[in-house]
Amino acid sequence: MSSYKNYELEKSISSKIVNPLSDAPMPVASFTRLTGLGRSAIAVLTLQGEGAESIIRRCFQPANHVPFKEGQIRYGLWIGTGREVTGDSEIQAQSTEQPAESVVITPLADQTFEIHCHGGPAAIARIEADMRSCHAISASDPGGSKPSEHLLLIREAETVLVKCTTPRTAGIVMDQVRGALLDWAKEWRTSVTPAKVPEFRTEVEALLSTAATTVRLSEPFRVVLTGPPNVGKSSLLNALVGFDRSITLNMAGTTRDVLHANTVIAGLPIQFSDTAGIRDHAAVETIEREGIRQAQLAAGNADLLLLVCEPLPEGGFSKMAPPSAEMQQLRVLNKIDQQLQASTQPGHLDNQFDVGTNALTGEGLAELMVTIGERLGKNLPEAGQPALLNERQWKIMNQSSHADSPEQIFELLGHLIGHNHG
Repeated sequence: MSSYKNYELEKSISSKIVNPLSDAPMPVASFTRLTGLGRSAIAVLTLQGEGAESIIRRCFQPANHVPFKEGQIRYGLWIGTGREVTGDSEIQAQSTEQPAESVVITPLADQTFEIHCHGGPAAIARIEADMRSCHAISASDPGGSKPSEHLLLIREAETVLVKCTTPRTAGIVMDQVRGALLDWAKEWRTSVTPAKVPEFRTEVEALLSTAATTVRLSEPFRVVLTGPPNVGKSSLLNALVGFDRSITLNMAGTTRDVLHANTVIAGLPIQFSDTAGIRDHAAVETIEREGIRQAQLAAGNADLLLLVCEPLPEGGFSKMAPPSAEMQQLRVLNKIDQQLQASTQPGHLDNQFDVGTNALTGEGLAELMVTIGERLGKNLPEAGQPALLNERQWKIMNQSSHADSPEQIFELLGHLIGHNHG
């Protein structure tokens, strides 16, 4: 276990109540808002660096005075700098300017605290003002102190976190804000030996296997519906997102442009794209031909393709694009109510399809959404595990996968942590 996790936070936060109004100068700490700008239900800030402990003791009144422990969730009141200590050492809020704010504080390692408060601008401004009055510096302030070189990975994670739009993706990034990747890198940097190089490479390969997904956690997953005309792609899109985003007509070539609609499935942000039906170019006009070209471009950039087709009156199914080993694909048979009654197994889904649906009645939609979530989520790391969040980290880890000596690994992990950044 790395020193980052082993640091005994409770040793630095004494359970004894010390007069917080002491005139002793406080060391400089810095604070950062992790959640995005604007009003929200909850806002999250971090306070870190030398002096963070003193500021928390001065401004936060916990519901009880059990010694702080790393990762512990502590409820209490943010009462700012206007407070006194009574004779029995019980801290009381005495602010005459503003009422106390209900907050939740989580102590982390290395003098770092998360502060969860109401997401309204007044509550956030009040807490930030109190921290400034205690001589803390906002990380976003011009001319602020230079951040610690050891926190580059944390700062990069914070940058991604404010752009995440769902709790599931934010949770993965929050693990990195709390030091999952930093801990992993620091532990390997201090423990790698020639005998451990193969084990290190195995763990790096696991990181790299999820990197294509984790470096894009702030963006929606791209799911593209493609297939022949009139198989119900537009109806299926409308059913998946819950409103009529696409025009639906029983006429080939109705969809000309690529239409997008965003939703959330299994905690993942998803952008569905409805594309023009793909058919023989010789049979289509210029505008539809351009729609087909745009559809093919969208399909080439998809994280998941929904290959949609339908049963044919004469038997069999409409043409479906051949499977590609390079791209995730989900084979969907829509209009399953139109399967031939003469089938030896009515209602049986042919094994060449993954899911059968009826966009108009909703049949099979729940199964389709579960399957989409499983396919897109299979490359996500488990809770608490390290993850690569940007191209810089990905590039360094790719180089590390080829390192054959502890010295090379030590140097590359130093670059990952940010020892060459100031």
